[in-house]
Amino acid sequence: MDDAVTLAAKLGAITNLTHGFIYFAPEAAEEYAAIGLPGEHQYFASRGACFGPVPAGVIVATFFNFNPALVHAVIPEAWTLADPADIQAARMRAAGRVLAGSCGAVGDDHIAAASAIAKAMIDGLGDEGRALAAANRAVPEPDDAWELLWQRITVLREWRGDAHVATLVAAPVDAVEALILHAATEQVPKSALVATRQWPEDAWQVGVDRLVERGLLQPDEQFTDAGRAFRDDIERRTNEACVAMIDAVGADEARRLIDLLKPVRGGLLEGGAFAAMGRSR
Repeated sequence: MDDAVTLAAKLGAITNLTHGFIYFAPEAAEEYAAIGLPGEHQYFASRGACFGPVPAGVIVATFFNFNPALVHAVIPEAWTLADPADIQAARMRAAGRVLAGSCGAVGDDHIAAASAIAKAMIDGLGDEGRALAAANRAVPEPDDAWELLWQRITVLREWRGDAHVATLVAAPVDAVEALILHAATEQVPKSALVATRQWPEDAWQVGVDRLVERGLLQPDEQFTDAGRAFRDDIERRTNEACVAMIDAVGADEARRLIDLLKPVRGGLLEGGAFAAMGRSR
């Protein structure tokens, strides 16, 4: 049977996927466009709408690994194009549409059970140092069952994400260094990280040079033994910080939530919710 740290890692993986389809869903782009939010504004405005009409610096700080210039290009302008509350509502509508369309075989009782455990987990956690989780917790919950489950999973996903950012900061690793180390794991192609975070080539290379000097990377951007251990330790400490999520409901209920989310994950994957990023089962 899994220990609490391993269970926290499994919970993190499935909540990340259950939440993350929203960034690739055509339904989301449709909902945002319908309220006047153009494509280049949609990611930062939709994920940051939980904060209200904040300045770009808040998004830069909490999202952590994006080129700040990319954020400043669209925030705060986005708030003049659509109200954050309307953006948040559009985001949840889109999530509900995708889930209802992809996961039709999942029954109402199943959805309600998963949602109840997620709520109990959220209620058992504090948000100290977890700004994105706290902001999402403060969002009024929707009435639709799928939207409600998705928003509660979003709180849990961002709670873990906030813990990961804190671990990176303490390592210490800065924004571009975090991406370079992520690329070295080969879990996500470097090209995808560069395209979405838009760090210029010279800034990326300066980050590589710093990590080489620290003995964490080779000049070809592959891990040294010390670098691989360093990155693994960041993941371990993130998982340890998330054991509180397991403790909030107990290991049995945490396992049950993971099991309840598996058919949701399966429906999303089978329905092509991650086709835009080339993800498969």
